[in-house]
Amino acid sequence: MENKISVITVVFNDVVNIRKTMESYFSQTWKDKEYIVIDGGSTDGTVEIIREYSDRLAYWCSEKDDGIYDAMNKGISHVTGDWINILNSGDYYVSNGVLEDAISSIEEKNVDVIYGNSIAKGRETEKFIVASPDISKMENHVIYRHGSSLIRTEVQKKYTYDLKKRRSLGYALDWDMIYRVYKAGYIFRKVDVAIEVYDEYGTSNHIFRNLWYNYLVISQGKFKFYIFIKLIINILVTAFNISPFYSYVKAIGVEYMINDVLPNIPFWSLRKSYLKLLRMKIGIGTFIMKKNYFLSPWLFSIGNNSHINRGCVIDARGTINVGNNVSISHNVNLITGGHDIQSRHFNGLFEKITIEDYAWLGIGCTILKNVHIGKGAVVCAGAIVTKDVPDFAIVAGVPAKIIGEREHDLEYHCIGYQPLT
Repeated sequence: MENKISVITVVFNDVVNIRKTMESYFSQTWKDKEYIVIDGGSTDGTVEIIREYSDRLAYWCSEKDDGIYDAMNKGISHVTGDWINILNSGDYYVSNGVLEDAISSIEEKNVDVIYGNSIAKGRETEKFIVASPDISKMENHVIYRHGSSLIRTEVQKKYTYDLKKRRSLGYALDWDMIYRVYKAGYIFRKVDVAIEVYDEYGTSNHIFRNLWYNYLVISQGKFKFYIFIKLIINILVTAFNISPFYSYVKAIGVEYMINDVLPNIPFWSLRKSYLKLLRMKIGIGTFIMKKNYFLSPWLFSIGNNSHINRGCVIDARGTINVGNNVSISHNVNLITGGHDIQSRHFNGLFEKITIEDYAWLGIGCTILKNVHIGKGAVVCAGAIVTKDVPDFAIVAGVPAKIIGEREHDLEYHCIGYQPLT
């Protein structure tokens, strides 16, 4: 499978951000790539910065265009690679290896669109945006950020941005393109890689306008009653979610109930019912003791026959997935949140934790964000885990290091239910 990646950046009068975006491309470890920059005739110094890199660009121009999507189409026409990624000015890659990680995660030759997760950068925080792996949800809404995807060049050139729809769809022409590709039956694959950091307060982040554009894209210009009803419901739900009243409901129904009332209820069946009501996924035969502290329980899932003891802090804001037959001892900390210590605004960072089947987390250990605990791995008491732990490895210390290996032939269930605990 040929895997040359063509990255396109479109820009207009963004002298503050263009260098950061371009440097993000040049820092990528994936070698087989090309860079195309389309400037809309900037007059603020942007062109001078682009010119500094001109000898490293496959193509660039600075001329008046008919808007951002016209510029993207222009960039697409100059692509010679096998895959296309759009990296808008002001956006940048999560790390130096994301293109390599994304393209290397796909082994099938028939995949047409690769997409991953994103990070929304606010003025003082960063949110980890998890793209859904369920492509059927495209029937209701776009499930990933345009910039956090790679699309085969032959598909992208067939499905360019439809400039005739600009008046009705505004900034949603990328959503329209993605939806048309989906409806045409092309194959999408989710990779568990955060690809793009984007500005949370950018052009396309207007809540109610997004809902309206989403309706227009899904209906494709035709009135469909059931889609219209969904639009009305989404508007009402969104209006409630951003109202001050919602904050009070959330504080009482989630934070207070989960962490002040629920820990004192002695019946697991009642606690489990409430946690499931909040969309926590709990497998068959799994038991969670009292006196645990949860953040964002709806982003926490745990498999079958697993057990969580008392006193644990489970911060699932960046998503936590726990497998089957996992034993989590007392006072364990699962922390998906943190802060960028170099950020002037102390920006928040949230990344996923995954704990595979048969793992055992010892008393008082801490698992930090963006860590994968392998199948059958053991984390010893008091260890602080900052890096991935291989399957069946035994780790200990601060920071945790491998000190041994566990038996591979594991066949037990964690049966930990005790009445009134």
